[in-house]
Amino acid sequence: MTGLHTWLLIKIHISKMANQLSIQQIINIANISQYLSANNIAEGVFWGARKIPTNPRIIYMENASLQWMYNVDPTNESLRLVANYVYSLCIGNLRARAISGSGGSVSPINPNVSIPVPVEFVVTGSSFMIDGQASVLIPQFAGYNVMFNRNNIPQTMVDTGGSWFTWNKNTTLFTVYGAASLDELFSINAI
Repeated sequence: MTGLHTWLLIKIHISKMANQLSIQQIINIANISQYLSANNIAEGVFWGARKIPTNPRIIYMENASLQWMYNVDPTNESLRLVANYVYSLCIGNLRARAISGSGGSVSPINPNVSIPVPVEFVVTGSSFMIDGQASVLIPQFAGYNVMFNRNNIPQTMVDTGGSWFTWNKNTTLFTVYGAASLDELFSINAI
């Protein structure tokens, strides 16, 4: 088999592997390959110069283009071609695929999602929960668990015979056992 045949087989194999991955997975693999490639070049100081010392920059530039294309138009017809090219740049770093979860999905971290502001108050006749009240709806905490401190003492959801609470994250019903008393400090936090 000639060198050209070997090269073509490798390219076909890379293309098939890349087509099995989503665009987002390839972007994640490229992000990881970038720092692995930079580490490899840094090791060249000890073990001899590397063949392509600009590879991390090339991966960065091409991956940045891919990310831009994906953000602007995820249905772009040439997106898969660019993704395959970016993946071919990363093929020397097979560890990147393992680090990213062996090509499995990686849950994105969405920094725009914020936890609701805590509800903190001193019990009065006109506070969030008034003197003698035991239950209240907290709709902004829907879907979250809560942590509850009463007079700076963490409370549990276990009936210990003293002060405790219940929370239903679907109905958003918060109930304290040992109803709210005048001048108590309540801190209810979504977690």
